[in-house]
Amino acid sequence: MNSDNKLNFNIIIAGKNEMACNMLSYMLENFSQYNYYVIVNKTDDGVDSWQPSLKKKAQNLNIKIINLKDAYNMDCLFLSCEFDKILKPDLFNSKKLFNIHFSKLPQYKGVYTSCLPILFNEKETGVTLHKIDAGIDTGDIIEQYIFPILSSDVALDIYLKYNKYGFELLKKNILNIINDDFKCYKQSSVNASYYSLKTLDFKNINIDYRKTANEIKNQIHAYSFVHYQLPLFNDNKITHAEILPEKSNYKIKEIVEETSESITINTIDFNIKLYKYNT
Repeated sequence: MNSDNKLNFNIIIAGKNEMACNMLSYMLENFSQYNYYVIVNKTDDGVDSWQPSLKKKAQNLNIKIINLKDAYNMDCLFLSCEFDKILKPDLFNSKKLFNIHFSKLPQYKGVYTSCLPILFNEKETGVTLHKIDAGIDTGDIIEQYIFPILSSDVALDIYLKYNKYGFELLKKNILNIINDDFKCYKQSSVNASYYSLKTLDFKNINIDYRKTANEIKNQIHAYSFVHYQLPLFNDNKITHAEILPEKSNYKIKEIVEETSESITINTIDFNIKLYKYNT
């Protein structure tokens, strides 16, 4: 990109939360020669909560907030960081449209990517930098970062790791993206999966305790996201679970021991300790 084009080139960051805010700061600090705009999600009210507000960040930095239609005719690099709208590339003049998706594509296209890999007993997940095409998370892949799902990880832990590694992946590739100096490859159909908003109902979480200890732990950890919801056992909010070495010898779901901190119950195979949420 020559110097004249640099003066007129626009970079748009669309989305929410930590990764989007961090990326905006990073770009301003390292690529100040470009014009910057922000598109915020409809739920962003400009107030920091457990996650920073991109709207507030942009306002504090005097970055203009635009809407999606404004972006269509702009010569721009569009970076989607948890943006809440499905984009239609044919409406854009620009072809520089990129997304960070929170999964190891082609697996787990769509939503609930912090929850479902735990629920389905996956051993790893990842973040994917890809081009945006007309599908949902189906664009050509530029690079991925894969990381293990630890036995102790709950959905909130996975989400925070997505933000961390997604930001690092963008930083690593952003210069090459600006300069159109990158390679990409098409997604495979093998092991590809997609999940919509109708897949799960977080308002009606029903943990099936008549399962193995591992299956119960996966259910609890998958739904454990303290800022939004926690699973229940006998009206107790549960944050996480630990499989114990003792084999269960009593009635399934029967309480073996209860303290102010935890409840130990029987399962199909091993006892499991459920940790209570104590504010």
